[in-house]
Order: sequence, then C-alpha cells, then structure tokens
Amino acid sequence: MDYKYIEQLLERYWECQTTREEEAILRTFFRQEDVPASLLPYRQLFIEEDIMAGEHLSKDFQDKMLSMVGEEASLLGGRLEGGCCKARRLTVVRRLRPFYRAAGLVAILLTIGNAAHQSFTEDAQQAIDNGQPSMVNGQWSMVNDSVTTQPEQQSAELTTPTIDTLNALTR
Repeated sequence: MDYKYIEQLLERYWECQTTREEEAILRTFFRQEDVPASLLPYRQLFIEEDIMAGEHLSKDFQDKMLSMVGEEASLLGGRLEGGCCKARRLTVVRRLRPFYRAAGLVAILLTIGNAAHQSFTEDAQQAIDNGQPSMVNGQWSMVNDSVTTQPEQQSAELTTPTIDTLNALTR
C-alpha cells in the first residue's frame, strides 16, 4: 500500500499548514492498528493528542483549588459571568507604596543614628566640661580647666625658650 498522501500530510503538519480536516485524517489514520513501520514513531503523538483532547477540568475545579488553599470563592471580590474574577485597578499610590516604605525606613534609621551620635557627643562634651576622664580622639585623657585644650598651645608652653649663649657670655 502506498502512504505518500499520509507522508505529504505529515510534512504539511510539521510546517503548520494543514487544515482541521487534514489533521482529522491523520488522527484517524494513526488510530488504526495497521500502521507501517516507517510511520510508527508518529503514531504515539496523535494517540496522545486524542487522549489529551478528551481530558478537561471539571466545572468546580477552581472552587476545589480555593478550598484546598483555604480561601473561599466569595472572598475574591465577586465573579463575572464567565467564572473569571474582577481585575483590580492599580493606582500610582499603590505602585509607589514600596518606595514610600523604603523612604520611611531610611528616615527612621537616619533619625536613630543622629540621636545616638548626638547623645555620645554630648556625653563627651559634658565629661570635658566636668573635668572627668573621657575618650577624645581614641585616647583617654583628663582635661582640667587650667590646661588649654589645643595641642599647639600645650606644646608651646612646655618647650623652654632657647638661650643665646654667645650673647649671654659676653655680658
């Protein structure tokens, strides 16, 4: 038997150029028990296609899935006639809500950091004013009212003036 017509239909099927009637001819052909060995690999494809065409979801599939998840169909905001849910409108405020939250978080963190910095610097300044030991520039130091706090002045006071020995001896 010559199967050239079936082979031509298969070629057109792979190129997506067949009509529904031609696809029905192919399905009917491959449902037969007597298929040549050269076309046998394609048989499973058309048999599976028939099996899958017969499988459909039940009408209450969505309700079953929602009950498994723990939600009821009535909580979805109403249904339309086709069984679809109503779409919500996404406003600009809803779109930017994550950015508002992030900006608020950054503001809170900056406020807390500023308050902590302020309290630590006030404690150090208060310790300096009271003459208590405090950590200044990574070193513990005791600051009194009699000693100036600028290091250039302190080093100038501690150095002894230079004496001109030549002039002092000649006098």
